[in-house]
Amino acid sequence: MSGILFEQLTDAQKEVTDSSAPTILVLGGAGVGKTTTALWAARRELTDHGRLTRPVSGRRVLFVTFSRTAVAQIRSRAGGVLVGIADSVEIMTFHGLAYWLVCAFGRYLGVHGDPTIKGLARTKLGRDPASSSNALVYDDLLPLALQLLETPGPIGDLIRSRWSLVICDEFQDTDDLEWRLLQQLGTHSRLLLLADPNQMIYGYKPGVGEHRLNLARSRAGFAEYTLPPASHRDPTQVIPDAAADIRWRRFDTDAVRKAVREGRLVVCANVPDDDTERGRQIAHHIAQLRAEGHSSIGIYAKTNSDTADLSAALTECGVDHVPIGFGEAYGESLAAMATMLQFARGEQTWEEVCWSLGVALTASVRSTNPPKVAVALRDGIDLPGQLGNRIAALRSALTDSNSVSEATEVAAGAWEAIGFSTGRRAWRRAGRGVVALVAQYRGGSGDVVNQIAASVVRLRDESFVELDSGDTGAVQLMNFHQTKGREADAVVLSHTSSDWYGHGGEPFDEPSRVLYVSMTRARHKVIILLPASPHPLVAPFLQHVVG
Repeated sequence: MSGILFEQLTDAQKEVTDSSAPTILVLGGAGVGKTTTALWAARRELTDHGRLTRPVSGRRVLFVTFSRTAVAQIRSRAGGVLVGIADSVEIMTFHGLAYWLVCAFGRYLGVHGDPTIKGLARTKLGRDPASSSNALVYDDLLPLALQLLETPGPIGDLIRSRWSLVICDEFQDTDDLEWRLLQQLGTHSRLLLLADPNQMIYGYKPGVGEHRLNLARSRAGFAEYTLPPASHRDPTQVIPDAAADIRWRRFDTDAVRKAVREGRLVVCANVPDDDTERGRQIAHHIAQLRAEGHSSIGIYAKTNSDTADLSAALTECGVDHVPIGFGEAYGESLAAMATMLQFARGEQTWEEVCWSLGVALTASVRSTNPPKVAVALRDGIDLPGQLGNRIAALRSALTDSNSVSEATEVAAGAWEAIGFSTGRRAWRRAGRGVVALVAQYRGGSGDVVNQIAASVVRLRDESFVELDSGDTGAVQLMNFHQTKGREADAVVLSHTSSDWYGHGGEPFDEPSRVLYVSMTRARHKVIILLPASPHPLVAPFLQHVVG
């Protein structure tokens, strides 16, 4: 819907784009065009309702959401709508906005220069030998931004006056801190809030709930609009209608039966829990979907651990895919490579190299505790057997390298040389990035290694708070909660007998919303994989098993 003309908007969408209410709440189901409506509202705001071809002087729009995925989707849809005015629309995550504010105004809080971010992996592994006094924990970003905005004085006024319209996507999932931030921005700007209660799937975040919509409704000058149920993702309405019934636990309806009859919803039973066998079956479905002409495929599973295991199984099957949600692994891989280059030059210790490898490994594995190998690397414990020999060989190769290019080649191949299986895609992508930096700085006036190290710090921090451009690929693998904001030609929902959805039973309110969101990512086809003993949330699908 990114290339839609203003004249092609529905009457309901045009009402939103032309509203001048201080606070606007737009409700609508998955794929009905909320984001496109908001982008046109941004254009109308900037161009004085279409009377100008260029933005009104000094007028800017902020589009804020909660995930890098959503930022990527918004940017991809913005091109056709914001031609000629895109520079006046800033699209960020909440944490990206907070980081930008702290970098710009942090000196008033005692944060000087551009702070680095201490991510989850470094916090989890502990004992950071390279810890900086200017490092911020990721979770500190929003509180610091709020401190800037909520402290009386010219700084808060300056920030709030930057935008005349602030758009929030997925408003129903904003937590208490994000709502406070929106309220602060809304003292000088109009607020346009996009929401779908049926996609409220982050109930674990503090303050997420139906009351958030009522708080918006209590603001002065409030206006509310509901977009009609007409999916632009699936104009046939077959998948949206079936998903809507399933959201409300209605599995035996005309809409669901139609989706099954037309092959738009396929249910497969008795799929083994064994990762290898499940990976083979998913690889088979991927091949079939490609033969049917589906160019983008989403593979969704319950937990991060499930996705990591499936990723390994798909790799064994030779399926090229992108595991989603490991942006930190990319950033920490970059940092580890820069540390290796500095070690090769004699400017870093081997202990710091081992620490950085441990951090990258921890970021590549979704678990509560760091991997045992990462802990051993952190503590300087000699690893036994072939793993220890490979790490020793890596040290020798770096020490013996005779140029930056040679050291870069060793660093870029380090992950596979050591034999780590998880995180290979992130490491390879980081390797390409470091090779590109070497080419960029070679022949310049500065020191190549130091320039690379400085660039890596910036790129690593951006991987936490900004758009992760690596989240692209024909086959994408993620957990159910990461599907928000994504879409694909076909999706495969992988359920196992160990899936757990809390202590509650029917009607499985939040898990049913997660199921609804996952199904409505598909443009053309949904495949449901069920184990021999499926969880009661998805057991009703068994009546629709085919083949």
